[in-house]
Formats: sequence, structure tokens, C-alpha cells
Amino acid sequence: MSVIGGKTLQTRNVNNVFDLQYLTPSLQVTPQFGSGQPAFAIRGIGFNDYASNNAPTVGVYVDEVANPVPFATNGMMFDISRVEVLRGPQGTLYGRNTTGGAINYILNKPTSTFHTGGGVQYGRFDSAKIDGYISGPITDKLRYRLSGETQQGGDWQRNSAGLGLGRVNRGAARLLLDYEASDTLKFEFNLHGSRDRSDANGLHLYSPMSAFNALNASAPVYAVSSDRYQTNWGTSPEFAKQLGINANTKPFSHIDVGGVSFRAEKKLPFATITDLLSYDNMQRQEYMNFDAWQGNLADVAFKTRANVLANELRLTSPNKQRLTWVGGIYYAHQYMNDRYQSGFADLYGFDRDLRYSQFVNTISGFGQATYHVTDKLRFTGGFRIEHESRKLSNMASYQIVNSAITNPGNVLRSQSTDFTLPSGKFEVQYNPIRNNMLYASFTRGIKSGGFTTYNSNAVGVSSAPFKPESLLAYEVGNKFSLPEQHLRLNVAGFYYDYSNQQIQSATLNQETGLVGSIVNAPRSHMYGGEIEAEWHPLPGLTLSQSAGFAVGAFDRFSSLYSAHVVNGLYVGDYRNRKGESLPFPKITVNGSVSYNWSIGDYFLTTGMDYSLRSTYHSLFGTRYNVAGYTLWGANIGFGPKDGKWSVAAFGKNIFDKKYDVERNYFVDGANIALAGMPATWGVRLSVNY
Repeated sequence: MSVIGGKTLQTRNVNNVFDLQYLTPSLQVTPQFGSGQPAFAIRGIGFNDYASNNAPTVGVYVDEVANPVPFATNGMMFDISRVEVLRGPQGTLYGRNTTGGAINYILNKPTSTFHTGGGVQYGRFDSAKIDGYISGPITDKLRYRLSGETQQGGDWQRNSAGLGLGRVNRGAARLLLDYEASDTLKFEFNLHGSRDRSDANGLHLYSPMSAFNALNASAPVYAVSSDRYQTNWGTSPEFAKQLGINANTKPFSHIDVGGVSFRAEKKLPFATITDLLSYDNMQRQEYMNFDAWQGNLADVAFKTRANVLANELRLTSPNKQRLTWVGGIYYAHQYMNDRYQSGFADLYGFDRDLRYSQFVNTISGFGQATYHVTDKLRFTGGFRIEHESRKLSNMASYQIVNSAITNPGNVLRSQSTDFTLPSGKFEVQYNPIRNNMLYASFTRGIKSGGFTTYNSNAVGVSSAPFKPESLLAYEVGNKFSLPEQHLRLNVAGFYYDYSNQQIQSATLNQETGLVGSIVNAPRSHMYGGEIEAEWHPLPGLTLSQSAGFAVGAFDRFSSLYSAHVVNGLYVGDYRNRKGESLPFPKITVNGSVSYNWSIGDYFLTTGMDYSLRSTYHSLFGTRYNVAGYTLWGANIGFGPKDGKWSVAAFGKNIFDKKYDVERNYFVDGANIALAGMPATWGVRLSVNY
């Protein structure tokens, strides 16, 4: 597990989840086609899906409350105590099952004495941020904490006419209440909400656009974008009418999230019982250009409503005994109503409109116990059994020509799937000497199956359920520290055996040919390791370094790549993918150095950091590989030692590296990429009382 402290988040100007990957090894976070929906991967275990109805491989939690809706995981990061990044399968301690790992945000809690503070920040591209909090007691038993943040400005992209794109306009607020009814009973309440009215990310063409030429040899081929930061947008008046916008509307990503959680904790003579109840409501309205072009070639829009009701009941033993244990029951009900529209009229002569509702019910029992054989030797075992049911309702994918539906029968009234899946863990920990722990573990993780919800001319074929995936994880490691040398070092190595890995690919409809869908790769594997080190060789000097290495390949998988007609029906052409690399960068490296000067009653802190990513190897071929890159950053801060105020400045990508974070295509011949941000800087004033 890696832990990123709140102070580090502020110093490095971490504003959203995409920045976390530059602070911890083996983590990748990519916006799907440049949208506001993050795709998380840890040690290469990820799930690429621009739809939002399926479970992620990496669980995202806020104070142990799970968020299983992908588009709602790109929240604002403010008033956070720390972020925990757990690598490998999870599920025997709390929350939901995952194969890749988990990210848990731990919030700053209400205080027993009055405190308040905040900050004002201004940066390149006229970006601005204001945040603040107020915390203290209401009575001797009741405490509160109210915090919020707003982010504005920052349009860093331009179209060929010089209009800007990338403006941020978002805000969020949170109220926490802690009530200690007695020495053995306490309650925690969390009310939160956020509103995002930002521009979507723009894409650029990185190879000549030949989509029209592929259908008509006399059609023109359009040139690549003049630079990475140039993008274009626009759509047909007809598609704009369907969306309720105008043809020149900028791409946008509007996401609203609101919810409440309630935690009750009662200490009993033999254990502590905890009940965690939560409800969240999410809404999304996004419009994006997946063609980086002014016409209606590959324009898309999402309109989604979702809610999640969850309850977890846990029983935890006292810590100071030979056998410690935790056991619990988790239940969640999830509803989603989604509309996904695709504009293809300029290329294919039609648009598409997909609509559906989905219901998910999950119930599981879990437990984990650790037996302390001696002060140096411990054995841990855990188990989880989970039952999940998923149902699609009234799924329709209409083809629209001149405002008329041409395929009214392309409707699937109902599609269901369910599964009961076991997972578990066994671990041995041994401390040969003080401050030195060796461990070896075996874990089985699972990720639920689901449905493909893409626009298709055959929804009965495309939405056929794909199977759950499972992962057998073998890991060894060493965590030790040398207090006298001020050194901490963690080393880990792992091997993963993957079954039914969920992959974005295609299936076959004998009447129409290829249909995009999520499929299962029967067998694959990966192996690698991480190293994390922190050293304080001199007073005030901190050196941090982390690195992750991973290699993976398919062991058994044949994917459908084309189809041809035989006797009036389509027959699939398959390619054996055995031995091909899995899609993730093999190497991730992060490092930083900082020095703190003491100047009387004041301090001066300076620092530099870097992050390296090797080449991302795409499943779609080398044309879509994302070249590796290295980014450098710097920061400086000054203030009194009592912490009542401080001024700081930061720079990100200070050497202005030109790079892409994603390459993909939505229609053949339109190869698009999302550029990483250019050099940015900012200054910040903070106060605390």
C-alpha cells in the first residue's frame, strides 16, 4: 500500500484523480476518449470501457464508502488527510470485490477545538482555485467540519479559429458531523455535493484523416492537426437538434454528484460493531467530438442518471490479542438510466440513439483473521462470497435518418445475468528483526461480469453478458526501515494468473458483421514488482523514489478482427493473440527531492519532482501505442513555523514536454489522441488558524 499525505497533494497541486498516477508506482489513470470518466489500472489491471454501466477493476472509496459508478469517480480533491493506494485484489476487509486494487480517500475530520483555514491560487491560462474549511465543537459531544472548493478557468487548447477549450468550472462542498454519545458509542455523518460545468478535453488528429477516403477513393484526406494543442469541434444541425445544442457548441462535461453517508460505531466487550449506510445520486451530461473535426463524423453525447444505496455491517475484534479478526456483510443496490447518442451522418448517413436502464443488486459476506503465532510470526486468512444480479431493461439502439427512426424493432426488452463468486486471501508475515517485515501472500480476486452498452444495429448480440474475471495473485515483499539512518524501503514482487480478462473487442452478427463489445480473454498472465524508498540523509532534506515494473501477455485469446460474407452470411476472421503484450506501460518511475531551510521563525522549502512512463502498447496495434514520456515539476514555499500562513509557487511539466496520454479511434480512418497539458505554473496563498 502507498500513502500520499494531504500536504503532498497540496504541494504538488493535485487537483483531480488523474494527477495521482504521478505520485505512486504502478498506477495509471486515463480519461476515456478525453471524457470526464477515468479508467484506473494498477499493475496493469484495468478496464477500458467508455460506457458507465460496468464495475471497475479498481475500487474507489471515500472513508470506506464505495463508488462503483465510473463517471462519478473524477471528484475534486480537497480537505483530504491522505490517499491510500492498495495494490492487488481486495475485498476481505471491507467494501466491494476488485481484481486490480483500491483507492481510498481519507478525509480530514472534525476537530475538538476551533480551526479554520483556506487558500487562494492563480496559475497559467488564468486558472484559479479557492478552498477553505471551518472546524470545531458545537457541544462537548458534537463536532463539525465544513469545507469547500471551487476551480475556474484554464482553457489551454485552441481550435483552428483560435477559440479556447478546456475551461474548468466546478465546485464542491462537504459537511461532516461527529457525535460521541458515550465512551462506547459514536456517530459520523457526511453530506456532500459537487457541480461541474467544465469544457470536455479536446482531441487532435495525429495521422491524416482518411475516414471519407476509405469509403470513396475520390474523397479527400485531411491533414493532421498543426500541433497537439489544436483541436476542432462541431456537428451537423440535425444532430445538434437531437442533443438540444447548436452545431458550434463546445464539447462539455457536466457532472453532478450528491450524497450522504452515516456511520455508527458501538464498542462491545468482545468486539466493535460498525454500520456504514450511504446513498449517492449522480447525473452526467457530456458532449464530445471523437473525430477532432468540425463535422458530424464521430460526435457523441451521454445523458446519465444513477444512484447507489449501500449498507455495510462489520464486527471487528480488539487489536491487542493473539487472534484478531473482522467479519461483515455488504449490500448495494444500483440503478442507472442512460442515453448514449452517436453522430455519424456526414460519414455513414445516419445517427444512432441508445437508451437503457440497468439494475444491479450485490450482497456479500466477508471476513479476515490474523493469528499471531509469536511476536515475529503472523498468519492471515480471509474469505468472501458475493452474489450479484444485473438486469438490462428496455435497451434500444435506434438508427436515425433525417429525424426518422429506421429500425424501430432494434429493441431488447430485458437481459439478465447473475453469479455467485468466491474470493480469498492467505498471507504470512515475519519480522526477523525490529522494523523489518517479510511477507508472502496468495489472493484470489474477482470482478463481476456485465453487459456491453454500445450503439449497435443488433442489441441482442452486442449486449450478451460477458463473464466475470478472476485473478490469482502471488506476492512476496519486504518492508523495512532504519530509523538511525532515516531510511524507509519497501520492495514487492508479484505474479498474476488471469482468467476471463474483460477486453474491449468485437463479436459477430451473421447478418451485419462486426459488433463492438466486451469479450473475455480466457487466460493471460503478468509479473513485476515495485520499490518505494524515502531517505532523510540530512536534517531538512528528503529524497523519495518509487518505481514499478510489469510485463504481461495473453496465454490464450483469439480476437475477431474482420468478417467476410459466405452464402449471404458473415463469417468471422480471428487472430491468435497468444504472446501479445497486455496494454499498459511496463515501467513507471516517480521521484522527488525537497529541502527545508530554517530561517529564524520562518521556513523556506524548495523541491523538484519527476515522473516517467514507458510506452503504452495498445491492443489495437502499434499505430495506437502511446510513446513514453518524462515530466518534471518544481515547487517553493515560505511562511512562519507556526503555520498560520504560507505562500507557495509550483510548476508542472516545467520543461514543456510534448506528449499524448491516450491514442484511439472511434471510426476507421480518424485516429485521435488526447494531448497532455503543456507547462503550467501557479502561486498560492494559504492561511490557517
